[in-house]
Amino acid sequence: MAQSQSVRPVAPGERILALDVLRGFAMFGVLIAYCMWSLGTAPDDQWSPLDKALAKAVGFAVDFKFYTILAFLFGLGFSLQLDRASDSGAAVRTYCRRLAVLAGIGLLHALLLRNGDILFPYAMTGFLLIPLRRASDRLLIAAALIALLVPYAARWLWQASGITIPDRPQLVSAPYLVENATWVRYWYETAIFTWPTNLTLFLFGFLAGRRRLIPMLANRPKPLAGIMLVGALAGAALFYLSQQLVGSTVSPTLVFTLHCWCLSSAYAAALLVALETRRGVQALWPLAAVGRMALTNYLTQAAIIVPLCLAFGWFDTFTPTRSFLLAFALFALQSPFSVWWLRHYRFGPAEWLWRVLTYGRLPAMKVEPGDYARL
Repeated sequence: MAQSQSVRPVAPGERILALDVLRGFAMFGVLIAYCMWSLGTAPDDQWSPLDKALAKAVGFAVDFKFYTILAFLFGLGFSLQLDRASDSGAAVRTYCRRLAVLAGIGLLHALLLRNGDILFPYAMTGFLLIPLRRASDRLLIAAALIALLVPYAARWLWQASGITIPDRPQLVSAPYLVENATWVRYWYETAIFTWPTNLTLFLFGFLAGRRRLIPMLANRPKPLAGIMLVGALAGAALFYLSQQLVGSTVSPTLVFTLHCWCLSSAYAAALLVALETRRGVQALWPLAAVGRMALTNYLTQAAIIVPLCLAFGWFDTFTPTRSFLLAFALFALQSPFSVWWLRHYRFGPAEWLWRVLTYGRLPAMKVEPGDYARL
């Protein structure tokens, strides 16, 4: 019985609304970032004043903030899996299978559609959570901070060794799949500069799940308001500082990372405040549906956009305004589709496949009675 309890998928009634809303919100930001910076931008001289203003606004409000939320939730999810399992060993084995399947999906996604894929890096980095799952809170925090500094130490050691750091690919008129493969190779060769930051956020998310941070903050508007205010003000100040450091001898990257954490915290707190009211729940319910189908929605972003760009020659023609409108239009389709789908089925198509490959059996797709778990 303990074994079956450990390896079964999460039932709809066990889900936490706030986490799905946060994940759905993050998916919208990831889509904006993808459209803004991964499809190729038109020359600056083609930008209107609105384009220039929008580029600055999105750079402040979007860049890396939503990836921060997703990575934090990734670690928190592992904590919840261990918490709900009666057999932690079986839960870890299931977690490893989930990561292996996710890595396979991510690698295919990267090679065929989106060379900036996050699924494969998340899956590979996620394995590092396993040996730390029983670590003390202090050790988790220490490991997170060490991981945060690893990219800076790695870059210094790499440069000191005299070995050339790979340059960003400069491809002209290359076939799309060749270009994707070249970029994937570059991202994986330089993974030491980016993946450790994922681990930092995974560990903070894992610690938050262990300490039940989200339930603890639910229905406590004053602490949430404080997080919103401090996060927004500190985020703005750190962003300004990071801009001032550009071109100086001091790297602005760490300051920008802290800016992202602060602003992401403010976003999350604002959503939790909104979920305290009935109107807020109703307004944010579509985001919860997107969040429950996060893998499906993430994969379909590139699955829709890339063929359109190839068919109509849109690559390298996007201004910030066009990019934002494309993201908004696609999300306007994904959101109601997710709501409709989950009225009839328990899982999104990609989530269902992920479960099949993880658990080795066909989970029921038909919707069953049950609501979200209370916070």
